[in-house]
Amino acid sequence: MYRIIFSLIFVFLFVSLGQICAFDKDLYVESYPSNFAGEVLKNNDGLFMLANNIKLVTKKNFLINPKEKRVYIFDVKFNLPDRKRISLESVNFPLKIINKNYYVDLLSLSSLFGFEILDKNDYYLLEQGKKLKMPSNKEVPTGLVALGFSTARNFSDLKKIDLNSNINTLCFTWFSLEDGFGNFSNNADIGVVNYLHEKGYKVWGLFNNKFNPDLTHKLLENKYNVENAIKQIVMYATIYHLDGVNVDFENFRELDKNNFNYFIERLSERLRNMNVLLSVDVTVPNDNSSWSSCYDRKTISEFSDYVVLMAYDEFTRGSERAGPTASISWVKKGLDDTLKEVKPAKVLLGIPFYTREWIEDSSGKIISVKALDNKDLKEFIEANSISPEFDKKYGLYHISFYRYNLRHEIWFDDTKTMSNKLELIKKYNLGGFAIWKLESAGISSWASFSSAFGDKLINIGGIRNGE
Repeated sequence: MYRIIFSLIFVFLFVSLGQICAFDKDLYVESYPSNFAGEVLKNNDGLFMLANNIKLVTKKNFLINPKEKRVYIFDVKFNLPDRKRISLESVNFPLKIINKNYYVDLLSLSSLFGFEILDKNDYYLLEQGKKLKMPSNKEVPTGLVALGFSTARNFSDLKKIDLNSNINTLCFTWFSLEDGFGNFSNNADIGVVNYLHEKGYKVWGLFNNKFNPDLTHKLLENKYNVENAIKQIVMYATIYHLDGVNVDFENFRELDKNNFNYFIERLSERLRNMNVLLSVDVTVPNDNSSWSSCYDRKTISEFSDYVVLMAYDEFTRGSERAGPTASISWVKKGLDDTLKEVKPAKVLLGIPFYTREWIEDSSGKIISVKALDNKDLKEFIEANSISPEFDKKYGLYHISFYRYNLRHEIWFDDTKTMSNKLELIKKYNLGGFAIWKLESAGISSWASFSSAFGDKLINIGGIRNGE
């Protein structure tokens, strides 16, 4: 009996270890077995190579930044599909820590430096000479752009959300302005892009300015810095096979307005030659110099394919009184004012999948503001045993209750009020919508979208609608 038990344990351990070892293979460059380049690890997020072997594989100098978990590769030159040659002082890739060692995504390196990754069963072999090219499925989109922003950085993150047929485009927050010279930090994942392309989705990459006015001014005031930023965007769009680029520059000075126009115009020219779409995020028109009047919406729309109208944050942390994130009348006015300068077909209406909980003292002074995702609303309402009431003034549902002599307030959309916002898309013949963000969606978030655009979830192993 004991022999049988020990035999079963041995077989189990052997199979388990075999499965673990199957994820680890030796890596060789160009010729086997002379140029050994360490070990490749494979998991659900892709293929990973020890970052210390970058020079052997790419013949480029590099620097590992442990604090940022990023590796910088210097003096990179490559030819774009339109035969234009780009030279960059540096590019960077995110690092993954595995067994206390730093690893870099091998597929991303392959896309940039032009080598094939050949699976030889017992080992991987890298062969040089692969031509850098964009995917062939770059047709111009027709119909509604149904976009969902996402903060997912890899396939493991993507599994935490469900992909919805109401969405045909995903835009990932992968790139941030790193300095005033136009360099962007990179958190992209080519495996996520390839997977979504196989499922029929379009993938855009978001490039932000960290909402830093000083950093943005330094970039925009110098045409050399602007050109470097454009090269970086074009390069990342190319190696990650992006269908579109989204520029999310916020909180910059009104005096930089014309220079921002120049940046968008030059970027548009480069992306158009590659058949990559350009969208630019703008706020609703108002008198705020750094959050609204810094945008020349008319000029921006002339050079971009789409303008994403961020029709949310009607009331924010800095507001003097409590209020909704996006009341229907405020959204409509912001849309009407925007359409005075931008053609309807170019506008993507921004829709928030979040709200805020406001906490006030007995004098009405705001002492705390907390963000609350749609997916957490149901649990919040049940935990506090409250019944929402319709607020006619704002066209939203409203919650108000007291705890420890402090007043708590929340305004939020339900299926009916969300449908009213979606009707604006049809009424004005807009180009589509843009949801911030997919990770915040709850079960009820999609009900009105499903009525308008269908209902079909593609589950990739995550938790349905965040629950």
